[in-house]
Amino acid sequence: MRNLTEKEIRNLMDEMMWGTIIAVDDGQPYAVETSFATDDKFLYTGTQCGGRMNRCIEKHNKVTFKICDSTKDTRQYRAAIVESEATILKDTDEIRHCLRIIITKIGWSLSGLDAKAEKIAAGTGSLSLYRMPLKNLGGVGHGF
Repeated sequence: MRNLTEKEIRNLMDEMMWGTIIAVDDGQPYAVETSFATDDKFLYTGTQCGGRMNRCIEKHNKVTFKICDSTKDTRQYRAAIVESEATILKDTDEIRHCLRIIITKIGWSLSGLDAKAEKIAAGTGSLSLYRMPLKNLGGVGHGF
């Protein structure tokens, strides 16, 4: 096992589609698997609007985001962690940027992006979107 470089961690984040956001709910860890994407400064993700994760972040914005990959036999693996603070996005332009990079990474159509962003900003969409500064990055790997 060895520590991953920041470049290797960022490459892993670019390659993987799903990660786990971990927050605290009344003193207990709470985790949700979710799609995500990054730009140079931030990790973006989202969960159900008004859901448990959203309530956790409203109360306490310290979160951890975990990304893992391995071969089926687990002889090769990579794992990265981002320890950060989550901001719930409210601004339409920030929401639009978040949606654009996640949807582009997934490979979905961008049609209707502006309408989705406006609904989320108005609090009538089905998602809450979060921005986390890419700081306190760590990772380990073996065989990759």
